[in-house]
Amino acid sequence: MNARENFLAMMNHEKVEWIPNFFTDLYRCGGALETFENGPEGGGEDGFGCRWHATSSANGQPVPEPGFCVLDDVTAWEDKVRFPNLDLYDWKGEAERQKANFDPVNQVLEYHSWNSQFLRLTTLMGFEDALCALYEEPEACYDLMGAITDYKIRLIERVHDYFHAETFVNFDDVATERGLFISRKTYQELIKPHHKRMNDAARAYGMMPVQHCCGYCQDIIEDFIDEGSVAWQSAQPSNDLEMIIREYGDRISVVGGYDTQGAPGRPDVTTEEIEREVSRCMKTYGKYGKGYAFMGFLLGEQGDAEIGKKMQFMVQQTLKQSHEVL
Repeated sequence: MNARENFLAMMNHEKVEWIPNFFTDLYRCGGALETFENGPEGGGEDGFGCRWHATSSANGQPVPEPGFCVLDDVTAWEDKVRFPNLDLYDWKGEAERQKANFDPVNQVLEYHSWNSQFLRLTTLMGFEDALCALYEEPEACYDLMGAITDYKIRLIERVHDYFHAETFVNFDDVATERGLFISRKTYQELIKPHHKRMNDAARAYGMMPVQHCCGYCQDIIEDFIDEGSVAWQSAQPSNDLEMIIREYGDRISVVGGYDTQGAPGRPDVTTEEIEREVSRCMKTYGKYGKGYAFMGFLLGEQGDAEIGKKMQFMVQQTLKQSHEVL
């Protein structure tokens, strides 16, 4: 197998010849480049009317403007929430630009869709008010997230038509490092049906659905599977990843493993520490021969040359060690 075939084997829960690599075997589009979702580069207003600030401490990723909200009463969402006009986006031009360096022989084309149902609710209302709304006005929240899903399905149609992506990643972080923001029951009743409907649409357009969720979320792994997700990223070791790979690796694959939240993810990490952490991931999670792909990041300021060098070292180590375990 080449790198593309090996990565697809992992996504299909089949045996791999070496441990797949998020950085080299995938080609990623969308994400921060979706200006209608995240505002323009450097900060600004998105297609929902939410305001964003780009932060160097978050590696350039935008965060909602503090103190600003579009929606102060979730029951009034039909009057106050507008949705992006996707026809104003240059889909053809963006697909050509973003895919310029894609290697279709050796890479899988993946599309990242940020700010899904739960996260969009928090950007519209602010985090505290969104959590209160889920408790106080569950029916209105459900209806709003249903409308967000309708919008996301229109997005999926365009991703299929112009990007021809093979995987579609739903970004909806519903957890902290210690646990879910909400109960599993609330997740199952208010969010899971919308994730499933969106994943069903992605499958209908020939894309494999992937769930992105940071933090400790192993309590809803079975829900991810029920929703139709074939993989989960970026899986962090606050979860029992080895158990998940062992017990669920034939139904959902784990993409992650590197301890970004701990000492190995700090900007002052040494190359020796990076090498040890990569080795731990490969030997602990990769030994099963399926259900796992490496992924990891270092935290720090955007554009920091030293962090860039360390990230290059991490990728080099993953390429070297990925063939040593199996």
